[in-house]
Amino acid sequence: MKKFAVLILFLIFYAGYVLFTQFIFGDNNLVEIKGQVFKRNNFLQTDILKNKEIVNYALLSFILKGDRRLYILKLNINGIYQGFNAFGGVNKSLRDAGQVSVWIKKSTFKDVRPKVYKIFVDGRKVFETMNKPGNNASLVILISGIVVCFMTTYYTLKK
Repeated sequence: MKKFAVLILFLIFYAGYVLFTQFIFGDNNLVEIKGQVFKRNNFLQTDILKNKEIVNYALLSFILKGDRRLYILKLNINGIYQGFNAFGGVNKSLRDAGQVSVWIKKSTFKDVRPKVYKIFVDGRKVFETMNKPGNNASLVILISGIVVCFMTTYYTLKK
């Protein structure tokens, strides 16, 4: 029974370690993909949420030469004046680009539509999301729960 409890403690500790490093070192989870823009498209999309609220989005999609991924930037433009032009600077930079570097999460490297975190055009940053991979409140709550479980199990076995 004690060996089983030690195994569970080890698994809890390992999971906490993996999640904690993901949380602290968010930028280390990004991988760079370089190429030239093959196709790009700028369009508007309207979605209806579950509470019947209508949300308008500006989308900019592009494909790099020799890459099968579709990169999509999406921005909620409700309440933004000239929201249709939300990605105007990024779109122009991609149109005139020579070398493009797209940063995505390592875990989504094989996905067909990965989330884009950064875009560099000819060495100049033209887009970056505010949300870094791993920087979210749910991860902090999950790590805190793992620590509480670890401590509870440890002190229960100690008695």
